[in-house]
Amino acid sequence: MNIEDTHKLAGVIELLVDSSSRINEQKPKKYWYPLSMATYGIEEILEALDSLCSFRTTMWEKNSRFEEKFTGYQACHSSVMVNSGSSADLLLCHVLTNPAMPLVPAGSEIIVPVVTWPTQIWSAMMAGLKVRLVDVDPATLTMDMDAVEAAIGPETRAVFPVHLMGNPCDMDRLCALAAKHDLVIIEDCCESLGSEWDGKKVGNFGVGASFSFFFSHHITTMEGGMVICHDPEISRQMKVLRAHGWVRNIEADACDIEDEDIDPRYAFINWGFNFRPTDLQAGFGLHQLDKLPAFNEKRKELANRFFEYIDGIEHLQRPVAHVKSDPSWFALPLLISDDAPFRRRDLGCYLEDCGVETRPIVAGNIEKHPVSKLFDIFNREPHPGADRIHSNGLYLGLSPFHKMEDVERLIGCIQEFMDKY
Repeated sequence: MNIEDTHKLAGVIELLVDSSSRINEQKPKKYWYPLSMATYGIEEILEALDSLCSFRTTMWEKNSRFEEKFTGYQACHSSVMVNSGSSADLLLCHVLTNPAMPLVPAGSEIIVPVVTWPTQIWSAMMAGLKVRLVDVDPATLTMDMDAVEAAIGPETRAVFPVHLMGNPCDMDRLCALAAKHDLVIIEDCCESLGSEWDGKKVGNFGVGASFSFFFSHHITTMEGGMVICHDPEISRQMKVLRAHGWVRNIEADACDIEDEDIDPRYAFINWGFNFRPTDLQAGFGLHQLDKLPAFNEKRKELANRFFEYIDGIEHLQRPVAHVKSDPSWFALPLLISDDAPFRRRDLGCYLEDCGVETRPIVAGNIEKHPVSKLFDIFNREPHPGADRIHSNGLYLGLSPFHKMEDVERLIGCIQEFMDKY
């Protein structure tokens, strides 16, 4: 880089330093209470610039540092970063059916909740597993454990819970069912980074777990995700599957390469994907993870105030947490009671008109979507809990950069709506 380029870069950095303090003051014009807000600042921006200026933008040493740091936070054996939370789910499911070291037989049945982000379902299907969808308890938004127990059959080999909206599943009962029926547990923690069950972080109850670092999640790398595990060989296999089936990120001399004409640096020992992240993403993660404890404390503070209000309002319900759980809430979910004199659409439209951004609870009941016509896993049996969430549920944003006065104003908007009834 020549001296002229250096001066230009210095000017850019000065501009970024000046503007970064205003990042979270710039809200969308329509919404004064948006679903999500930027949680990154000057540290992340400068880290990205460092990667650009050093010409190390693809997966490099910052990725390794972030994986190590995340492993320490999560208290697991190892972490493998990928380019998105959806890729994390897909890699995790392919670990189960990995031809080099399968954890379940090909074509095994896996139990998945019917209310979830759809890529959790698609990932299991794409890995060659037979998906059995089960109902969700509208009181918690997590898997109905009675439905899970009833769904276990002779072909069931795995269960894939999602800790929806940051609310942990009943892991005591799920682990007991898994032990009784010899099931493998993998966890979708994409909305629950930092949530705990009985003092143990979610993601640590099975062979592995997925996390998402999308813009609106607990921490962000813009796009990005992580898969964690508790076994060194599974970690090794995940790195191979992440990068084309290539030996590049593992010890090549430990591989069985008999053909002396194969360059051991470019040996392929399995099939795989290209799920590799960039070092720009990992650089973001290094700083975001430092900020996570404060982020989650603020989320809890704001959520507790909002839920305290909702608990006193007739016809509105919020998810309840088990006494053993410590949720790190992803958002502020609401359910309209069946006997309410208004419907979800009424409340949602009112809030949108007031400048409050709303959305359904994830995708509602995925069986209600047009995609259900394409695959025979759908519409096998009724799911009344999911139907209720689909028809009566919505959620509002929760960001560590929302302010308490924002939540109080939000409460005021809801109260104004309720006063009409």
